[in-house]
Amino acid sequence: MAFRWIAVTLLTFVTFSRCQDIPTLYYPSRPDIKAPLLHVMQYDAERVAPGYIFLTPNTPGHTNYSAGPHIYNHQGQLIWSGEHKLDPGFQAFNPQVVRLNDSDHFVFTEFRGHRGGGPSDMDSHSTIYNSSYDQVLRVSTNGTWRGYRLTEDLHEFHVVDGGKSALITSYVTFPENITYDRCQGAQTIFTKTGVFSEVLLDGSNDQIFQFSLSDHFDPRDSYVCPGDRLCGTGKDDVGAFDAFHINSIDKDVYGDYLVSLRHFHMIIKVAGMGSPSGMAPGEVIWRLGGRQNEFVMDSEVEGIPYLNFSFQHHARWYPEGEGFTFWDNANNEINPPSSTYSSGKTVRINEIDRIATLTQMYPSPYRLLDSSQGSMQTLPNGNRLLGMGSQPYLYESLADGTPVFHAHFGFLPHQSYRTYKFEWSATPPESQMGLFSYAKYCNASMVMYASWNGATDVAGWKYYTSPEQEGQFTLVAEKDYDNNFETVAVGSFNLWTYAEAYNAAGALLGRSKTVSTFVPITDLAENCSALICPHGTIYSHGNSTDCPAPPPREDLEPSNRLNKFMSEDFKLLEQERPKGYTKS
Repeated sequence: MAFRWIAVTLLTFVTFSRCQDIPTLYYPSRPDIKAPLLHVMQYDAERVAPGYIFLTPNTPGHTNYSAGPHIYNHQGQLIWSGEHKLDPGFQAFNPQVVRLNDSDHFVFTEFRGHRGGGPSDMDSHSTIYNSSYDQVLRVSTNGTWRGYRLTEDLHEFHVVDGGKSALITSYVTFPENITYDRCQGAQTIFTKTGVFSEVLLDGSNDQIFQFSLSDHFDPRDSYVCPGDRLCGTGKDDVGAFDAFHINSIDKDVYGDYLVSLRHFHMIIKVAGMGSPSGMAPGEVIWRLGGRQNEFVMDSEVEGIPYLNFSFQHHARWYPEGEGFTFWDNANNEINPPSSTYSSGKTVRINEIDRIATLTQMYPSPYRLLDSSQGSMQTLPNGNRLLGMGSQPYLYESLADGTPVFHAHFGFLPHQSYRTYKFEWSATPPESQMGLFSYAKYCNASMVMYASWNGATDVAGWKYYTSPEQEGQFTLVAEKDYDNNFETVAVGSFNLWTYAEAYNAAGALLGRSKTVSTFVPITDLAENCSALICPHGTIYSHGNSTDCPAPPPREDLEPSNRLNKFMSEDFKLLEQERPKGYTKS
């Protein structure tokens, strides 16, 4: 069989709808995936840390994109869409790689409840997967506080002690009559406390440590008032007042905990079991920030006279025994901002003299101010990865603050609670492979789109075609992986196709299903391009008689497939595609 193949540069298909929707990527081989577009504005390949970017993009009130965790490479191309792993009705948070039983695993939190912080659905949990994306553990907490059943909150899931346990946040509503003099005498009868638990990762979910903020702090020291946006009025149990807002926990090598209280503008250290401080487990060793601040606030950063922060997130010990990092939102859209921009910050702690020194700041390249969420991760090479939470931006900086990567996914109100980067190697099941074969006419060149959702070790593809489904297949094209989710090749027309994925050593990783070639009917073909047909609805051999098309495949649902995922959006793309959103 004679064939020819043509090298092709594929333009990623981007769809736009309403202005508040996230621009999404369309893949002919996987039309069920509509991944948010990650637009890379800066990428210093020699100075970024290796790894993939982990996001949980979401848009409050709008769902034009695939929900769930997503993994991207530095080029902004999708590696994995995890929508199929997200239970219906839940939202995804905290996507990260964790070390468990001496091997890397992937975990994310599935949360259903009040987004601002509050008692969650009893089914909220975090799920851990192996490198084949098979579930190995479902984690929650089975603890109680004052007789109230604890449920997992969205704000923290952090694996510690070499994978033996995890730190989890919970919000609990309880009755308490309080008058807030700082809030014009506002009165509440229900309060939310923040609780963190350390639970075993042995399948039991047994709790080995617990700490509650309301056992140690007066809610009247909060910087928010009953009735403030997302804070609750405190008039009933559903709208209980969120005075504390716990949002991160970390544990150091000595067993002590670092805890962030957003609504207190405070970060605290809590004694763990056998704490070197000599204090009893659960006692507060020190308080930094807020109305009970115990430290002198100092700074080594030029132009910044002292350490200052408010409404912070994601505090992490770094380096061990010396200080910590955190994301300073500096804003909540209610109180006056404590800075004109949000930033990541590093702090050195002198516990003996009670001096806290700001040692470095990491503002975004645009000096943006966000109002909620956010993260700061120290990478293995010392770089910092910053996620802006309620602003759809992420960036990576050297330790000295020099930016080396900058990207965004859509525009306000698009957001991701946290942003992470990890090295990750995965080989998903072959069911996650996708293949779509298309020709405008049955005597035209055939375009073959291959993908493998979640695979990280694919180095190249081989494409095989045949005039018969059960006939002899011939290799017609080979194509190296080019950092795109989909790899495309072009060859002479044939009726049936399958593709094989290979690693860098040439070993076979997996084979796709055999698919029939899609050819639009004659009336539609004139509106189709050589690469794709935006309005294809049924299979047809057109006017040709020497290469009839096979019958429609049921799994493609031809009456809905392309119309559902491209339709008028594709027309808009062809006419008005912004140059900045074109990837090659």
